[in-house]
Amino acid sequence: MNSSWQPIIGLEVHVELKTKSKMFCSCPNRHFREPPNTHVCPICLGLPGALPVPNQEAIKQTILIATAFHCQINRQFWFDRKNYFYPDLPKGYQISQHFRPIGEKGYVPVLINNQKKKIFLDNVHLEEDTGKLIHQGEETLIDYNRSGVPLVEIVTQPCLHSPQEAKAYLKRLQQVLRWLEVSDCDMEKGSMRLEANISVQRQTETGLPTYKVEVKNLNSFRFVEKAIEYEINRQVEILKQGKIPKQETRGFDPERGVTFSQRSKEVAKDYRYFPEPDIPPFEFSPEEIKEIKSSLPQLPWEWEEKLTAWEIPPVWFETLLKSKKLIANFYQAVLLGKKEFTPKQIASLLVNQAQMRNKTPKEIIASLKKAQNQYSLDKEKMAELIKEVIKEQPKAVEDFQKGKTQVVGFLIGQVQKKAKGKADPKLAAQLIIQELKSLS
Repeated sequence: MNSSWQPIIGLEVHVELKTKSKMFCSCPNRHFREPPNTHVCPICLGLPGALPVPNQEAIKQTILIATAFHCQINRQFWFDRKNYFYPDLPKGYQISQHFRPIGEKGYVPVLINNQKKKIFLDNVHLEEDTGKLIHQGEETLIDYNRSGVPLVEIVTQPCLHSPQEAKAYLKRLQQVLRWLEVSDCDMEKGSMRLEANISVQRQTETGLPTYKVEVKNLNSFRFVEKAIEYEINRQVEILKQGKIPKQETRGFDPERGVTFSQRSKEVAKDYRYFPEPDIPPFEFSPEEIKEIKSSLPQLPWEWEEKLTAWEIPPVWFETLLKSKKLIANFYQAVLLGKKEFTPKQIASLLVNQAQMRNKTPKEIIASLKKAQNQYSLDKEKMAELIKEVIKEQPKAVEDFQKGKTQVVGFLIGQVQKKAKGKADPKLAAQLIIQELKSLS
């Protein structure tokens, strides 16, 4: 894209919570590959006279999420009715939050090309999920098992400026939500769903554009990246012609890598929001908020600070922070082996040997000790062998002096033959290079 144009991107992420029951009724919170319409009741079917009863656990999980992302928590909040008609919405409205969400503002720290950046949030709010439409030929069937499932929506400010930033933010979001154990964030199952709001303006323009295009139903990070990239290029071409892109909702065709028009995009007033009359407002005390906050584990960006202090390469962070259990085992292994091994040595084992990631801290240290004992040849004896090998391999010495550094690997192999495999390859490489440089 021409650098004279500035993309402006906001993301909306819907995440289904892992509660036992739905948001406003006692139906089981299960819908993936379940027989259609088997986990439903008068409340989630929107039958007349059925009254919603809020799920307290879902509310606490939403407060936890908002707290993790540095949001201001509204101790007083309520639910609102979002009015629109669609077949998968049995009541003709959705119980959501608009005027007073659980969390506002806040930010999500991310690493983009090893640089720290904050992605700022507009709000974190709680609502109920809709049913699911199933298209079979000319017929459309509806499965209401998903209707009423607790759904957290995390909405960014329009502060992202590239597909790469969007992807990094979404991966961080998934990582943290799994870390908190509030959702499995499985996009195949629909428990994490992604939407992007995209507009473009010239670099010289200030404020926000007068339009935005929403791209819905993106079910992978790669598709988000591709859809945003395509949409930016499409909008730039329209703007170059002196026109304004139409404010609309578009879908994404992953096979062709293009977006396509679906319908005109609604604005907030179209939904005629008003406070939900069947659910009284909520008020949490400072002590209750503090108690929820106290259950927060150390979060990935806090671990990244420690890993940086231990001189562990940022490219290893994603592997080490894949799960809360793995980083906990790594940390315990660091404490257990601190007299013999550096954190970087332990991290290297876990990054480079996938089978070690399911081991206990004791097993991790035992593996390092075994490898250490395997290379029992001392430095002085190794230096002697290296001199012998270099004397026997004048062609390798000549090649090294010509800049062919790959011969070092060959010389390590020759040293190992003489040492019967007991030479530490890393130390051997260092000593070989030193010896070769001393000859030049």
